[in-house]
Amino acid sequence: MADGIILETLGVQAATIVTDAFTLSSDAMARTKGAPGYRYAMVPHPLSSLSPDECRERARGVLPDVLAILGLADGEQRPAPVIAAPADESERLSVADISADRVRDLQRLVEYCYQAGWTDGLPVVPVTSDMLGAFLERTARDPNEEVATVAHLGRACTVEQAAVAAAMAGCRPEHFPVVLAAIESMQPSIATGLLQSTTGQCQLVIVNGPARRRLGFNSTGNVFGPGFRANATVGRAIRLIVLNAFGIRPHEFDQATHGTPAKYSFCIAENEEDSPWEPLHVERGFPAGESVVTTHFARSTLHVENRISSQPEEILLTIADSMSYSGAWQAGRGYTVVMGPEHAHLLARNGWSKRQAREFLWEHWGRRRGDLRRLGLYWNLGSGTDPLVGTGADQDGDDEEFLRFGASPDSILLVVAGANNAGLSTVVPTVRALFHSQKIEER
Repeated sequence: MADGIILETLGVQAATIVTDAFTLSSDAMARTKGAPGYRYAMVPHPLSSLSPDECRERARGVLPDVLAILGLADGEQRPAPVIAAPADESERLSVADISADRVRDLQRLVEYCYQAGWTDGLPVVPVTSDMLGAFLERTARDPNEEVATVAHLGRACTVEQAAVAAAMAGCRPEHFPVVLAAIESMQPSIATGLLQSTTGQCQLVIVNGPARRRLGFNSTGNVFGPGFRANATVGRAIRLIVLNAFGIRPHEFDQATHGTPAKYSFCIAENEEDSPWEPLHVERGFPAGESVVTTHFARSTLHVENRISSQPEEILLTIADSMSYSGAWQAGRGYTVVMGPEHAHLLARNGWSKRQAREFLWEHWGRRRGDLRRLGLYWNLGSGTDPLVGTGADQDGDDEEFLRFGASPDSILLVVAGANNAGLSTVVPTVRALFHSQKIEER
């Protein structure tokens, strides 16, 4: 897009072609280059996995638009994009009446939170009683009710403590029911003690249902990245609860060897609109119209790229291979596979259901016995020993025997999220397949 605009400013006719997945970026580039409404030709996405014959068909289809842009054929003018104004200008905040003294007071409050050890290393929002009240109004539950406990530490999180954490994290009051549902859904996992694991567990929160859009959760491009208040602050609230309500802090009860950046915040929404399959919460037994969170302990993310293949088996084998890296092997482990919409639609077009995809991944998620033996990672089979701590008892056997790392296809959550713009997916490993879902109760 930038090249086309530059060429035209130099007096050279140009026709830019983009796929329909990149129209927002194209319009943004046109505005940046001072050419809002700049015309371009558009072809369906994707391209990289097409055969030569399919590419030729796309080229024939877009040729009339290219000729029209170049003035070589009659064609309709593409209307300039409409840049929407904020929905309600009255909600815009003004800082004109804030004095330097008030700013310094706020800075002192932020520093006080640091000194008290209440932060995750980043500044937090100081909480007033009025602000706390606005959060508590979003639930009918007693502020003193315990929603999650760490029994072996004698610590618990009450509704009020969760509200304080949500406010400190930067949530809006309407986000608080999501935080409550997320921390409550974690209780069965919290009881395992994995919050203190040396592998440095974080908590992945997946949001489904109508609350995603209404509360501003990102489910498309940059779904694991920054830029979206709901994702960032709800995920961060969970970590502040772990630090302050449960008292699990680094160099004390948090015994992580390295940890992960996902401990700051790890919250996504499923891209239900771009998914060819039923949403995660429906698969797990909830009505489509309910808003639900699903949580599990995780070890950060691993990027999976296959933009070339048009064969479902090859896409899934690439994902399964990424799930099977030897440095994270464990019997009974689990995975969340966050499949990009392009991969998901490629599978669905070829008749694959979500269940079939999960079964295929499970069948190919593992390593040969000889690989594990060569690396000193001996699989303990049939001894009754907990595979999370068992070692070396079953060193005999055929080197070519394939050993699955998961107990069943149910050890895998399959979620469709991210932008429909490339052949990319992400896998999220966890130590145990402990996935829990909870309805979001909004008042």
